[in-house]
Parts: sequence; C-alpha cells; structure tokens
Amino acid sequence: MMPATRLWPATFAAFLAAAAPNASAQELPADEWLRQPVSDATFRTYLDFFAYNADLPFDPQIIDSTVDQGVIREHLSYVSTAGVRVTAHLFRPSTPSSGPRPGVILLHGGNANGKNGGNIGPLARLLARDQWTVLAIDLLHFGERTTGLLATFSNEEKAERLYNEPATYLEFVTQTVKDVSRGYDYLVNARDVDPRRVALVGISRGAVLSAIAGAVDRRLAGVGLLHVGHMIIQERGHRPAACPANYVARISPRPLLFISTENDALFPAETSIRPFQRLVSGHPVQVRWTEGPHGFLSSDDRSAVLEWLRAFPR
Repeated sequence: MMPATRLWPATFAAFLAAAAPNASAQELPADEWLRQPVSDATFRTYLDFFAYNADLPFDPQIIDSTVDQGVIREHLSYVSTAGVRVTAHLFRPSTPSSGPRPGVILLHGGNANGKNGGNIGPLARLLARDQWTVLAIDLLHFGERTTGLLATFSNEEKAERLYNEPATYLEFVTQTVKDVSRGYDYLVNARDVDPRRVALVGISRGAVLSAIAGAVDRRLAGVGLLHVGHMIIQERGHRPAACPANYVARISPRPLLFISTENDALFPAETSIRPFQRLVSGHPVQVRWTEGPHGFLSSDDRSAVLEWLRAFPR
C-alpha cells in the first residue's frame, strides 16, 4: 500500500506572512522550507494561484509537421490561458493506434532554445517510438515565447532578472503550472491520450517547475525530475508558493523519479540535491545517480526514464 502524503507542521509564523503576494524578498526564509516545508493548510492556500479556465477553446494551430524514423513531430501552438499561447512540439508514432496512447509532458531547462534544447528531442523521440504521445512545450520567457526579459540566458542573468525577483518568478511558476494543466487537457481532449497515463518529466529548471506542477495537478500519473535540486547556486530565495520544497513530497503516492549527478555545477549535491530528495523519504521514489555534468542525459538515462514510465499501471 502506498504511503499517504505526509502532514508537515507549520513552525514559523513567517511562513504565513511570506505567503502573501506582496511579501518582500527580505521576508523569505527559503532555506527554512527545505528543512521544514509549509503545513497542508498553508499549501492549500497556494492552489488558488494555479486556477485556470478549462473551458477556454484551445484554438490549435499546426505550424509544420515532419516524419522521421517512424515519429511524427508537429510544431504547433494552442491557447493556454486568456491571451497566452503555448508553442510546442508534439511527438507521436506514425503508426495507427487501436486505442488511447499514454502521454508525457516535457519541460525543458533554462536554455534560450526552449523545447529545441539538446535533451528534449532525443528523449521525446525515444518515447514516441515506444508508442507514447509527447508534448514538449516552451516555458514562458524561453524559446518561441521569449519576452525580452532575458537576453544572454546566462545563469547570472536568469537569477538576477527572474529567479531572484519574487513577483516575476511567482508569475513564471504559476503560468507554467497552468500551461502543464492545459497541456494535460489538450492531450486528453484533443489528442486521444489516456487520461490515467499522462506523466510529467522536467529537466533542470523544468524539473524544479515539474515538482510544483506535479503536486498541484493530481491528474498526472507520475513525475520525473531530471537534474534537479532545491535552488541553483545563484538563487537567493523566492516566495513559498514558488518553492519546490513546499511541493515535492505532495506528489506522493504517485511515482516519482530522480536522475541526478554528483558533478552538478548548478545544484550542489550536498546542499541542494540530497536535502531536496530527503523531503520525499519514505514515498514511492526511484533515485538514479549518473555520471556527467549538469543536464547531460546519456542513452542509459533516457532508457531509465522509459523503463520507469513503462512500469505505470495500465
């Protein structure tokens, strides 16, 4: 029997004060949440940030489509929330299906190319060849959704202009969670994907966001967090509603996968990765330690993601 979600007691009154949208950066004891996440009562107040209109028409637009080695890749966009379009690549097998396929939503890391980043295509094609329908979306401010907020996309610039700007970062987090939920809706309602078998997999910053989205949207069947930790070395902290430490344990009892490296230059293993993983101790989780630098996925790593997905109940 899967363990129930752990109840975390609130021990600091500052947590509740910092939950307010107008809290300043100086009021944010982010490291405290890594040691002691907020209570369930406080967590439930965050859910209002992620409400969205599920009845909004998708208005999908196919930009182009290619076929390569049995995989169709569609370049498309669709409406996520009012006035916001998400650009994406949808990968699917070229062979017909006798019923709904399982699905995966992929979130890229903090690179300028967004969904066109180096890890996304190979992983998506591997999964599509195994009969999964894969939706790889651009995050707000990245890829085709660039806004001018970032120019160089260096870690220092992302920290200065996005990660360490509490209001801007909370907006980024909440929009991404809504984009994931709308991605789920799009796969299920417009692409004949099995609603019981849609997983979320994120890489680097996409994994930080996946830890949050996976806790918020309980329809997701499992969450894969690749090369993730609590904060990168350039981050100073953010609002509790945008902190993955307040979410990751609440993914339980659904399956959770970590793929991490000891050689991570952004998320130090001892101060960022392992403490973050300890938050899910006792829950159904797989942890794979791999060689290589931050963000690198070997063919074995990609295969491990596929095997983890294959183990989902049918």
